[in-house]
Amino acid sequence: MGVVPELSIVCPVYQGEHSLTHLVEAVDKNCQESGIIYDLILVDDGSSDNSWLTITELQKRYPITAVKQAANYGQHYAIHAGLRQAKGRKIMVMDCDLQDDPACIPLLLEASGIHRSSVLAFRKTKKNDPYYVVSSWFLNVLLTILTRRYNHYRTGNFGVFDQALIRSILQDGIRNFYFPAAVRIHGGHLPVLVVRHGERKHGSSTYTFSRQLKLALQALSYALFHRSGNKTLPYQTETIIYTKFDE
Repeated sequence: MGVVPELSIVCPVYQGEHSLTHLVEAVDKNCQESGIIYDLILVDDGSSDNSWLTITELQKRYPITAVKQAANYGQHYAIHAGLRQAKGRKIMVMDCDLQDDPACIPLLLEASGIHRSSVLAFRKTKKNDPYYVVSSWFLNVLLTILTRRYNHYRTGNFGVFDQALIRSILQDGIRNFYFPAAVRIHGGHLPVLVVRHGERKHGSSTYTFSRQLKLALQALSYALFHRSGNKTLPYQTETIIYTKFDE
């Protein structure tokens, strides 16, 4: 039986051929320098570029589990597929476009150990697109109401999570799956670590208005369907802000 990794890192991949090598090298560098035994789970969500070929080539040199979706089902379904493969004592979810900085991996893992809890990344950025801010803020207000747990638009998928929390989330099944809402519903209020939100290194966002609208409806449907156990709970907010990486 192989060594159980300290950390499993789940990355959904869509049209990521130009960023994957940089991502994997940066993840490996930061984990090696910090002495973290890890595995990386790359889920190709129906990419039409050379993402899958790149993943299989990288798999020859790095501890990668490669998962290929039959079609472009969406980011959160890709995350769900990756979570099912995660065997690490802790599980991280991050994007493949390097906006989630691999340098934050050891910091998030350290914060999780200090607080004995799952920890979300709170993305600090100088870029404030008014459309993004308003639409994300509004969606997270609705999610806060439905889940009765505070959802901030600067938190998302990026974070490190206890295996027990992920197992609980996976018991819900995949229908309308939306990872941030699942984390709130099953994890309650979580500490957050303020991190820098990086610039996209290659290409542009694949989220058109119609895709953003579809994702918002998916998120609200998931929260509405799974909120029954939360109806009598008081509203919960993050009570700890861990700011070691703040500037």
